[in-house]
Formats: sequence, C-alpha cells, structure tokens
Amino acid sequence: MANQTIFKNKLPLHKTKLEVFVFILIASISFSSILFYIYTYKVPIEASKFPSINITCDGNEINRDNYIECMFELYSENSDDISPIKSNIKIRGDFNAGRPKKGYRIELSQPKTLLGMRKDDDWILFAMYFDIPRIRIKTGFDLWKSLEQKEYAAIFPELKYVSLYINGEYLGLYLLAEKNDRRLFGLDDAQNNLNTSLIIQKKEPEPFWTYYPNDWEQDWPNEDEDIYIMDEIMTDLIAFFNRADEEFFDAETGIYTKFDKENLVDFFLFNFFILHKDIWNNNFFIIRNTYPSKFYLIPWDFDYIFGQKLDRKYKSNENPESDIHENNVLFSRLINNDEFMETCKKRWIELREDLWTEGFVLDMLYDNYEEIKDILKYEAKLVYKSEFKEDINLVVDEAVEHLFQWIPERLDFCDSYFLNF
Repeated sequence: MANQTIFKNKLPLHKTKLEVFVFILIASISFSSILFYIYTYKVPIEASKFPSINITCDGNEINRDNYIECMFELYSENSDDISPIKSNIKIRGDFNAGRPKKGYRIELSQPKTLLGMRKDDDWILFAMYFDIPRIRIKTGFDLWKSLEQKEYAAIFPELKYVSLYINGEYLGLYLLAEKNDRRLFGLDDAQNNLNTSLIIQKKEPEPFWTYYPNDWEQDWPNEDEDIYIMDEIMTDLIAFFNRADEEFFDAETGIYTKFDKENLVDFFLFNFFILHKDIWNNNFFIIRNTYPSKFYLIPWDFDYIFGQKLDRKYKSNENPESDIHENNVLFSRLINNDEFMETCKKRWIELREDLWTEGFVLDMLYDNYEEIKDILKYEAKLVYKSEFKEDINLVVDEAVEHLFQWIPERLDFCDSYFLNF
C-alpha cells in the first residue's frame, strides 16, 4: 500500500538505548547557566538538546487552586537565556491535575520573550501525559494554525518542546506555550455592555444543548475588568440555536449573521478529520471582537485526537455524527443542513488540493517526531513506569506506528465521506 510504503521509508522505528548521564557545570559557562546548573542532574544526554526550564520553589507545595511563589529560569543554546526571575506557578487543569505528570501555569513577574515567542508574562506548560508519542498535541496545534493561510480566525498559540526541572528534579519533556488570551486574538478593550469583545470557554463535558453557567468560564473580560456578561450572552445564543429552521438559517438574521461561516466550516472539518473525541461538548472557546464583529470558535485540549488517548486506539473510519447530534446543538443543526454540508464538501476538496495533502500532514508529523524521537523511550519510562503491563518500548513503537498509519487512512475516509455527500 502506498501510504504504508511512505511510512516505512520515512520512519524506521529502531529501539533506542538512552544512556543516563550526570552532567556537571563547568566554569566557562555564563553566570545564568551557573545558576541554572546549580544542581547535578541525572538525566539522559538527549534531554540537554532541548531548551531547559528550571523552577525553584521554597516552602509551599505546588497546587491547582492557588499560585505559589517560585523562581523561573530558562537556558537555551539557540535563544536568549532568562536569568532567574520571581514568578508564580500552579497546576493547570482539573482532570489532568490528578495524573502522575502534571501541567502548569506560570506567571512571570515581568513580560519576557521565551524561545522566540511573543513577549508575555503568562505561560502554559503542557505535560502531554495522554500523548504517548508526544507528537499528537503539537501536530494538532500545527494543523489548526496552518488554516490561518486561508481563514483569519485560525489563530493559535505558539509552542515549543522544553525539558522541565522543578527543584532540581527532571520531570521530562513538556510543551511551553503562549496563553490563548485577548492579546493573542487581538481583541479590543473591554466595554461594560453586551457589545464588548469576549472570550468564553466551554470547560465542562456536559451536552451543549442548554446553558449551565458552571459548564462555562468567562476568560475575557477578566476579573480585573469587573464586567460579567457571560450569562446573558450565552442564554441568548442557546435560545437562538433552538429556533426553527426558518429563523436559524434566515439570510438576514440567521446563524451566519452571528457566527463567521468560514470559521464554522473549518472548525467542523478540522475536528472531524482529527477525530477530536472531546470537543463537541467541551474544550472550545467562543470568541468575538467588539460588536458588530461575529463570533468564531477555537478548538482546545488535544489529548483525545488522531485515534489515540494514552494506550487506547480508535479506528480511522469512525464517524462522529452521532456524537455531534448528542452533544452539540449548534453543529447538530448545521450538519443536518444540505447547504452547510455542501459548503463543507467544497472546502474539504480545496484544503486537500491546496493545503492538507497527505504529504503535508505526514511531513508535519514527521518533523515533530524527528525533534523528539531520541528522548521518547526515556520519557515513557520516566512518566509511565508501571502504567502498562507490556514493555514500554513496545507501547511507544506501536503508538507511533499507529499514528503514522492512521492519518493517511483517516484522510481517505474523509475524502470518501465528503465527496459522496
């Protein structure tokens, strides 16, 4: 099979023996590096190939409820180092917070440019616990960002692989990411009315048919602005989503006067293709600049994409329509509409011809794999330890191979699905 040939030629999966080294500071490095390597770390030499973040906390234990004080430091051969600066840290997420490898939120005491990304004081560290190959999440980000060539709303944070140390302990490979906030999306200042720019996050996995305030979070305007408009905005939207077809699709007052149509199409195609199994009732943002700008949607949380979550694997020909009808009133209405689906068909054909070719997606995946492959086996042994009964090296190899085979098969399935509409 052609796809398998590409895979085999491109990705020889050899088991790698990762040596464990004790590397000691030498006198010739800079003062910031001296501070960073104040400890003697026992880590694989491959870890030193990545930019290194060192977090030092005194006293309080890092938790998910409140930030605690810490010192933040970054060392990289390819960009400016960050000397130790006062910062705050907490565990990010709810469900993921209970996992052995945790993600973090970092607030620097002053804005800094990290690894060539934007200058900011608010950063995220993704643990990638559910991503055994350590490339699914990064590729999901890259794939959505690729749409920005064609659609203005496909904005997403930049992110880079880093090695993380907390209080001298090597915690493994992480993704350092910008925060998806008002500055990233270029939103206007907040107004104290319903016309304000806004970011509202669906954060709880409950069906999106009615509005329950506890399922949502208003990220902008934030608490510093003392403006709360989420309840009224979302109540009005839900009421609109449940209107009769004549009103819902009305050319003058219907859905495409409220939401950006191209964004709705791309959001559906993107999540359909990557089989995002945790998106239709959860993990997305509703964003709008100052009215009369339209609403648009941004996906989030890529733990459950590309046919895998931890060691669970899903077939490439799975159709998420039933999941959509059960969990999302907006897209349940849209995918029942022939005109919307015809637009999706045309857009899919365009993307497959001009952007999402098999080679483009596999190259994106392969480039990410090449960056982290030397550390992957050590990372798995460090993080999962007794998680699996099978040999962890075999688990990693199977996850990587499944991913490279799954994507071409999924593209074929989506081609058939949309072309035969």
